[in-house]
Amino acid sequence: MLTAGTRLGPYEIVALLGAGGMGEVFRATDTTLGRQVAIKILPDAFASDPERLTRFEREAKTLASLNHPHIAAIYGFEKSGGVHALVMELVEGEDLSAHIARGPIPLDEALPIAKQVADALEAAHEQGIVHRDLKPANIKVRTDGTVKVLDFGLAKLIGPAEAGHHGEPRGVRLQADLSHSPTLTTPAMTQAGMILGTAAYMSPEQAKGRATDKRSDVWSFGCVLYEMLSGQRAFDGEDMTDVLGAVVRLEPDWTALPADLPPAIRTLIQRSIVKDRRQRVADISAAKFVLSELGTLSAPAAAEGAATPTVTAPRPLWKRALPAIVAAVVAGALVGVAAWTLKPAPASPLTVTRFTLSLDEGQQFTVNNQQNLALSTDGTALAYVANNQVYVRSMPDRAARPIAGTQQTPSPYSPVFSPDGRSIAFYSQSERAIKKIAVSGGAAVTICPTENAFGMTWDADAILFHDAGRIMRVSANGGQPAVLIGLKDGEVPWRPQVLPGGEWVLMTIATAANTAAWDIAQIVVQSLKTSERRMLVSGGSDARYLPTGHIVYALGGVLLAVPFDARHLVVTGGPVPIVEGVQRGVSGTSGAARFSVSSTGSLAFVRGPVSASSSQFDLALVDRHGTRQPLKLPPGPYEYPRLSPDGKQIAVGSDDGKDAIVWIYDVSGASSIRRLTVGGRNRFPVWSADGAHVAFQSDREGDLAIFLQRADGTAAAERLTKPDKDTAHVPESWSPDAKTLLFSVAKGASYALTALSLSDKAATPFGGIQSSVPPAAAFSPDGKWVAYSTGTRRTSVALFVQPFPTTGATYPISKGFGNHPAWARDGKELFYSAAGPQFVGVSVTMRPTFTFGNPVPVPRPFRERNSDFERDNDITLDGKRFLGVVAAGQDTESGTAVAPQIEVVLNWFEELKARVPTK
Repeated sequence: MLTAGTRLGPYEIVALLGAGGMGEVFRATDTTLGRQVAIKILPDAFASDPERLTRFEREAKTLASLNHPHIAAIYGFEKSGGVHALVMELVEGEDLSAHIARGPIPLDEALPIAKQVADALEAAHEQGIVHRDLKPANIKVRTDGTVKVLDFGLAKLIGPAEAGHHGEPRGVRLQADLSHSPTLTTPAMTQAGMILGTAAYMSPEQAKGRATDKRSDVWSFGCVLYEMLSGQRAFDGEDMTDVLGAVVRLEPDWTALPADLPPAIRTLIQRSIVKDRRQRVADISAAKFVLSELGTLSAPAAAEGAATPTVTAPRPLWKRALPAIVAAVVAGALVGVAAWTLKPAPASPLTVTRFTLSLDEGQQFTVNNQQNLALSTDGTALAYVANNQVYVRSMPDRAARPIAGTQQTPSPYSPVFSPDGRSIAFYSQSERAIKKIAVSGGAAVTICPTENAFGMTWDADAILFHDAGRIMRVSANGGQPAVLIGLKDGEVPWRPQVLPGGEWVLMTIATAANTAAWDIAQIVVQSLKTSERRMLVSGGSDARYLPTGHIVYALGGVLLAVPFDARHLVVTGGPVPIVEGVQRGVSGTSGAARFSVSSTGSLAFVRGPVSASSSQFDLALVDRHGTRQPLKLPPGPYEYPRLSPDGKQIAVGSDDGKDAIVWIYDVSGASSIRRLTVGGRNRFPVWSADGAHVAFQSDREGDLAIFLQRADGTAAAERLTKPDKDTAHVPESWSPDAKTLLFSVAKGASYALTALSLSDKAATPFGGIQSSVPPAAAFSPDGKWVAYSTGTRRTSVALFVQPFPTTGATYPISKGFGNHPAWARDGKELFYSAAGPQFVGVSVTMRPTFTFGNPVPVPRPFRERNSDFERDNDITLDGKRFLGVVAAGQDTESGTAVAPQIEVVLNWFEELKARVPTK
């Protein structure tokens, strides 16, 4: 028996906290770190069995990896003087059983506790760890409301114990308070089939000695939630035999639950405590969904009238939602979240089910401005583009599967399913062609070459897309694409769709390819026979005709629907907002709204901001291990950050599709970000060599020229260049001697690099560079070399270095794709974006001759846009960190981006028809 003052390695015992079948628990002081810990002394059954002790220690290490705010942490495994112990986080506060002993817990207090418990279970289940002994005594609630689940996973790890006297399980006492009874074991069972858990909370399969899985934790969770709300155990009895009999045969007293309990919570508890685990809630994430969305599932909404709806001052979406039978909705949601196995034809037309899918670990969407999501026609599969590859997730599967043969750089985009769901077409940027591949994988077959293929759709006859101001159609079997509709100069189309009957095409027509233009675009139909065009909706884009008799389209980040008579080609009612918060193309250059609808009524969309103009990013300093330090800035539509020569200030652009502004920010965070430019759209900031000025592109005088302004904002901007008609100038890099500004001259799809002498404003072509992508040129720190990218849209972009002034010598740096060069400030390294999602650095020597080493990968948790854009990062003076644009919501420790989530709504047509009646 350990007593106060006893030493166990670096730990000094303070007091006994409690005892049970899994051993005694003591409060102790960690004399090394000066903190209080809990130490659990393992029972003799473990210490006397070397094999089992070794296995326990190994598995305890696995449990120690569960770093979660609602799971009491395991700090270590201590062996000293023949005593074996677990060192754990000491959680102050009372356990949940003490709280329940005072009576039922009010709903508004019980739900936060239940949410935190569900969150802890989900984290463990994702690691393949099942608790199997969840009970109120193992749940502590601190005074600040924080919940900690104790003894997590220990029940999973123990083996069969030695028999106790008189045939009872060792260490078990038949006590009245069964919520504190120890974990049960029995020698009558094999290791695979032993009884584990506490009688009042164990699942029927545990009580019968059968194999358990995470559904056993769901059962225990349901029992705990029942007990919190009712003040009594779901299964009770005078002794353990009675309790186990109740678990296996009886139902809880459902009348003990509060009469005003929301139906969603009542349904959750009932579906969690189902004896047949095949019918039980299969995943704790379903419980999290119901607890988090209780307002959506429970709050009744006033029925929308049949009169023409309006978008003026719309109420929040949940207040306008269909007031379906809540229990049916929740039941469908529980099944849908746990396993995406529902068939396209639902049993009940009112069961509208919502759940969330996250991209698999390590995946990020890699197409920022195009469509990257598609549902199959029958709604049984979902395709998306991540990590430069097309992935497919079928309904029965829990993980997405990459389609072999689709991984390319630059990334493919616009995946669309064939009508039969067996094939996927996508656009290959690297091959400049539409490709087709079987969903099962294999060789990708070229359907047709084309410079671009935007807004692709695939109907029963052919694939439609638009390219260079024309609507095109090509047979899915391959061939030469035909011009379906020719558009006028200045018209930018998006997503053509042939309507039933085959004569009319639905599409969006904008006057420019930017966010503001898409929000004021027109949704039209045009006849393939007569070329007659009819305007259906003014203000919106990415329209889809649905078999319910609706047109759904996007305005900002909101989906709206109008009833549509396809026979007479007229809209028969006003627009109604139906989904709020749908992601749009990040750059605004496309009309893509990231949603897809199957013909069977499923909806999938990528969650995003309600306003498309509010794309949110952070600025962060990221070290070479990928760890980031966020700057003290609010999220915003940041782009092209550049550090001043002394490293103390940042010039950064922001572009929300309407206003493009250059800002100045002190890296120290001592002052707020300050607006530098006023008037016109201002982009691409570049610092002068002395850090006193910033050059940038602006259209303030009617052309896309380069202007110069003091960084402190004390003087008006000065024009530096005068571009020819239909030509744009983009500042690239300022020489360290302050004498030369490199800028690119863009005319159509052609770029040339030019050197501007600051003394006499004379402009001279540099290096004979002609490219179809921005050169993203950068002076070396000594000003004697220029790194730049060049290439055509039909071939890979490559990275080169030339001396300055040019001598005709050219040094190819990248072995294949290379883009967006940036020099380390000491001139010893050159960083760039390489093939795939790689960011690399090469060592550089400039004297006596120019030489460079092999590329070395560097973690890049900041944004990298394709070669049509300028560089979105910079390097600190010491070369140890990078300044980058990162997705808002990235993990603050690791720099790993939190991927946008995919929201799925099954049987969504039922809600749509109720919300927007057709005539």
